[in-house]
Amino acid sequence: MARPGTVDRVSAAISAAGAVVVGGWFVVAGVQAGRAIPFVAAAVAVTVFGFLARRSWRLARQAEFAPAVPATEVVVPGAGGATSTLPDAVRVVPALSAEGRERLDRVVDVLVAAAVLPDGVVDPDRIAASVADRGEPVTSGTVLDALDEAGPDGWDGLLDRRPARDGAPDLSANRGPRLAWLWTDRTVWVAAPSNDPAELNDLLDQPAYELWEWADEARG
Repeated sequence: MARPGTVDRVSAAISAAGAVVVGGWFVVAGVQAGRAIPFVAAAVAVTVFGFLARRSWRLARQAEFAPAVPATEVVVPGAGGATSTLPDAVRVVPALSAEGRERLDRVVDVLVAAAVLPDGVVDPDRIAASVADRGEPVTSGTVLDALDEAGPDGWDGLLDRRPARDGAPDLSANRGPRLAWLWTDRTVWVAAPSNDPAELNDLLDQPAYELWEWADEARG
């Protein structure tokens, strides 16, 4: 990386050289012509180029001793997967689009009404950035995964979770309410929803690749 103020130092050197060359040329022209006008032009040239040289040198010194730039948050709507590894101390904070933010509110409301999430525990504002980090569209899977990472205490009181890599969990011993599950890339989420999974998927506008299903039925 170039030293801070390098460009201004070069500009100062060029301006100083311009003062010498242009001013000298007018002085020589004045001597040869025996007239005063070239000497006046030489004085103007030296004054102008000298001003530019001093200004550039001052800017170079300011750049050299300027404090380090603090980290700057840059909000990028819809920037799923954004990271904090950009140069020059710039940190990208993902943000949901307006549609994504509305879907987040809707997903939380539906899951609360269906007894998948406890009422009054999950604040959509607190998990919006984590949901955005997973990209859009916002689904119940991205919301649950975001809560798994940054959710408040007690948010999962109505849920069971299993790593998706372990395959289908054995729920044959269940003697309680009928269970439904949702598969994401990382997790199998198990709950006892108050809605039929098909109705729940319609209310959530779930994508075809991520649907709630009855856990006691064969997974298609």
